[in-house]
Amino acid sequence: MTEPSTQPPHNKRKDWWRWVLFALFLCGYAWAYAFLATILIEGVNVSRIGNIQTQYIDSVYRSAAIGGDDPAANRSISYRFTQLLPQYTDGLIDPLWPWLMRDHSQDSPDQIFEVGKWRNMILSGSILIVFGLGAAKAFSFTGSAAMILMGGFGVILERSAYFSSDSIYYLLVLLAWLCALSMIRQNMLWQYAVFGLLLGLAYLAKAMIWPLVVGFVSVSIIRSIACAVQARRKGEVEESLWAPSNQLVGFAVMLTAFLLVVGPRMSFANTEFGDPFHSYQKYSMWLDSPAEAAEFQRSYSDREKLETLNISTRPGIFRYLNENGFAKLFKRGWDGALYQIRSSVLSRGGWILIYGMGVFVAIGAIHRWAFWKQENEVWRVRGTSARWMLLFLGIVFALTLFYAGIGNPVVRFNSMTTALFLPILLTFFWIAERYRRHLQRSRYAKLVNWVHFVLMTVIIVLQSVKIVKAIQTPIAG
Repeated sequence: MTEPSTQPPHNKRKDWWRWVLFALFLCGYAWAYAFLATILIEGVNVSRIGNIQTQYIDSVYRSAAIGGDDPAANRSISYRFTQLLPQYTDGLIDPLWPWLMRDHSQDSPDQIFEVGKWRNMILSGSILIVFGLGAAKAFSFTGSAAMILMGGFGVILERSAYFSSDSIYYLLVLLAWLCALSMIRQNMLWQYAVFGLLLGLAYLAKAMIWPLVVGFVSVSIIRSIACAVQARRKGEVEESLWAPSNQLVGFAVMLTAFLLVVGPRMSFANTEFGDPFHSYQKYSMWLDSPAEAAEFQRSYSDREKLETLNISTRPGIFRYLNENGFAKLFKRGWDGALYQIRSSVLSRGGWILIYGMGVFVAIGAIHRWAFWKQENEVWRVRGTSARWMLLFLGIVFALTLFYAGIGNPVVRFNSMTTALFLPILLTFFWIAERYRRHLQRSRYAKLVNWVHFVLMTVIIVLQSVKIVKAIQTPIAG
């Protein structure tokens, strides 16, 4: 089933000047991003000692050394192919970023540190530019500009100046989230493969993606049940681009794509630690302090020692509930979640998220009004699967914050919490854009276009002023 076009016919030749202006904007964006990132690289992040960047650099050497002395590397094609993929992990550092730096494994730690910071900045900035181009094509120029301005300078810029996988992880989560929203609207089978690949890459950057998977699978199952109940009551299913029949095959395709990407990492972790999904964070989050977490890692540093643990002695939900009960678990998760919000970009950039929600509410109100009055319209105002997207957002948001809250005594600034910022903003902008496009053949087209343009322009101007001030006073900025 295909959706009839929601855009009025227009002369594509008239769009060329918009693309020229957007290209000029992207050039200015790239220059400002590179300028401020250079300040961070050369003036702020100047030492690799005493922080996790040292462990990342050590992982580069260890990643490059895998299989070097193994005779099988010279006789097995499949083995040699596997060795080319990211796989090394020590339980704290995941393999993607060390793998991307393997070509510098012959350099000194200081050289790797310097080269890696620049590579991280260039890679992150390039992904943002490509994302901006795709968003401009799929949505609108103003929406795309607002998104990459707030995301690039609000979250990604700072972390892209460090020798770590943080910025790549945030961007991969954003792309996977974008794919999930697209499938919630129209679940074509090839999209499941893309989703699985993006999930796999995000997992290789940081092994903290399970809320995203649980949220998507939960929404898919709930929606399938809702469609079945509706069909049974009314004898027909509401017209939609989403097909419940694609679920089983789609999940199989998604899992296959995911395993193709993370298979070598799972094999390595299983060999070294006895668990294909091994990560020390899944143990330390149930402990009470960073010192206790560090002691656990020292005491259980390999497979032999980890296998001495059982369900009652292994840090986890069963042991915690047995020792503390449900009430204390809920209190720890709730209090920790509040701290995570207050101390993260969700609080510092909260006005941006509130503004994004305001855009969604304003455009949604116009869409709802048109929906009520659609008997007066020639073109039917269609749904956008917005309620399912918001349910997906709510599930992932709640699971992530509660999980990060449980681990708050050990990890005060959890990457999972920061990674929520851009996807939340994207969800509000996505739904607003779909609402706007659905009204293009209605009498409300001019109104909704102007409201959307003004709201996007306001945030673009505000963020641009902030960036200009940061460039004028780069140290303070």
